Amino acid sequence: MSLPDESGAVVACTNLTKIYEGGTTALKDLTLSIKQGMSFGLLGENGAGKSTLVRLIMGFIRPTRGELLVLGQRKVSRAHPRIGYLHERPYIELRFTARKYLSYMAQISGLWGNLNSRRVDEALELVDLSAASDEMLATYSKGMQQRLCIAQALLTDPEFLILDEPTSGLDPYSQWKVRQIIAELRGQGKTLLICSHYLAEVETLCDTVGILQRGRLIRSGAVEELIHIQDTIEILLRNDQVASEIVERLHIDKQVLEMERNLLRIRAEAQQEVLTALVLAEVPIQALNPLSQTLEEVYIQTTRAGVESRPLASTLAVTALKKKKGSE
Repeated sequence: MSLPDESGAVVACTNLTKIYEGGTTALKDLTLSIKQGMSFGLLGENGAGKSTLVRLIMGFIRPTRGELLVLGQRKVSRAHPRIGYLHERPYIELRFTARKYLSYMAQISGLWGNLNSRRVDEALELVDLSAASDEMLATYSKGMQQRLCIAQALLTDPEFLILDEPTSGLDPYSQWKVRQIIAELRGQGKTLLICSHYLAEVETLCDTVGILQRGRLIRSGAVEELIHIQDTIEILLRNDQVASEIVERLHIDKQVLEMERNLLRIRAEAQQEVLTALVLAEVPIQALNPLSQTLEEVYIQTTRAGVESRPLASTLAVTALKKKKGSE
């Protein structure tokens, strides 16, 4: 894997390795780059190395070897004022009201006076807790407490936000509320690192993902590219067109993977040949689309294969086609 381009990178890892006492290798030769303004989803099963990477970025532990730059700093603690962090299991003091708690946490971060009040108000408004700001935190639901913790992470108006399992354990409505907040932060151009087991959530909220397995980055890339099946095109003919008859008449059976009523699925490399034949024969086409898959399907196939790479397209295409056929 090529070295990360550090220009514009909020996080740049080069051959980053962490071996704990006892010999457990949590991360091995990790090389990745999280660019400014990117929403990056970090995926992997428990023990894959996600929490270790977050702890390294936050400076809670030090790497065994390799290089890590956070916001251009090799000494990552210097970047802390520019980072907002939501822990997987956040702790809050329940004897405060939301406003007093955030005001206190803002003071710890060096915010005083009018700036303190303004940042607290802005954070409460963003997470939709302004109306409940003077209520005791002991009366807050788990979802409200999670939103409060996001507000706390935003007090210093950080450039970079680390959200570790931001919707874990929440009810569906609270999950939706938190996702709306994250989407708004993404829209503001914040750089986000999201660790989550909810793959549909990551697919919606992230531009790019990386998949860790046993401490290694086995696949990464733009979400749109990963969920697009590279070698399968679906052609929908007009309702009164019978695909099998068209294929037989135009002698394009070798390029066709599957036929269903007025639907053709062909290899991507045969797209020009098949379309030319259809156009010349004046066969009306309703739609032409590359088949896609969910991020969950990409994740399962990648982790099962246990390798970095692109050779999965054909397998994924067959899997998606069988799945779609079985559901119809």
